[in-house]
Amino acid sequence: MKKLFCLGIILIMLISCGEREIQVLKVGFVGHDHQTALYVACLEHERTKEDCNVYLKEAEAKKHYELMKGDKKIADVELYLCGGGSKMPTLMSQGHFEVGFGGVAAVAFFTDKGSPMKIIAPLHTKGDMLVLQPDNPVKSWEEFVVWAKKKKTPIRIGFKNPVAIAKLIFERALVEEGLTYTSDKSDRTKDIFMVHMKGEKNLVPGLQNNIIDGYVSNNPWCAIAETKGVGKCVADLNELPPGIWKDHPCCCIGATDQAMIEKKEVIKEFLKLIILATNYMNEDPEVAIEDASKWIGTSIEVEEKSIPTSGYITNPTDYWKKTMQVWIDEMNGLDKLNDKLKDKKDEEVEDILYDFSALKKAAEELKLEKWY
Repeated sequence: MKKLFCLGIILIMLISCGEREIQVLKVGFVGHDHQTALYVACLEHERTKEDCNVYLKEAEAKKHYELMKGDKKIADVELYLCGGGSKMPTLMSQGHFEVGFGGVAAVAFFTDKGSPMKIIAPLHTKGDMLVLQPDNPVKSWEEFVVWAKKKKTPIRIGFKNPVAIAKLIFERALVEEGLTYTSDKSDRTKDIFMVHMKGEKNLVPGLQNNIIDGYVSNNPWCAIAETKGVGKCVADLNELPPGIWKDHPCCCIGATDQAMIEKKEVIKEFLKLIILATNYMNEDPEVAIEDASKWIGTSIEVEEKSIPTSGYITNPTDYWKKTMQVWIDEMNGLDKLNDKLKDKKDEEVEDILYDFSALKKAAEELKLEKWY
């Protein structure tokens, strides 16, 4: 009897040890269509299973998935919906999750300040627009500049948060055109009054209720305004002066340094799914349109307008690194980087800001003919 009791204790301990081996990967994301690769990875699980024998098995839709390799669960993946801008890296630095989908500028800002995190994969490029009220006669960036220079009162342009990529591009273009801007509502001497709308969900209502004359933001919020008939896109920020924004990096995948040490194998397998999802989207944009609509709750019509304005990429090509350097230089010029990334270039930036070791191993194991 005593022996049976001891064997029972040993069996319980062995089971407990086995359970402890299953790691939990906590993943934060912002929830717009720039991060559609995540939704495709979750929704196209049968396809990824067939292509690489790794897939996400749904436990609770949009919240909890089991990361499967063949018939074996290798991790639990918990998804956390968080706000854009600095909210994702803020929450990641506070330990709410270990892997985060968000803006490259925000991750760079936090890394510069000493937060132990890095960009572990590119994710998305461009996709930012200038939206005005539908009855405004302005139809292009050139016409907007003329209007701003002639108007006697400041044009009210909304933005979602202070480190939004669209805001940074727009303000640089204003300077390039000789236009002035301010966020001080008492200053009536400037051409543009930049209005902090405190979140992307307030942009369309702000336009509809005449709180602002227009806004700069990422899609799908621009496409939503158009399909509702309350706004129109007049300029793709990808094309704005001084001509350095072509295919600019927008979203990335970041991770804490600790996660890249303790959960690197799990992260590698997770990244396989993001790579495959990105390939699916580039080879058939309808996959991106349908899955983004299904996940976010936007209409197919919205995503048909939104998705084509974006670029989806997981391969850290030389061109991607070059365009990332543009961001580093611009943020340095705006005195937003004052520590680790201050005045850094090329290889120095790579050492501080990137860790593509898991990503490259994932791509190598996938043996892809084409890697986007």
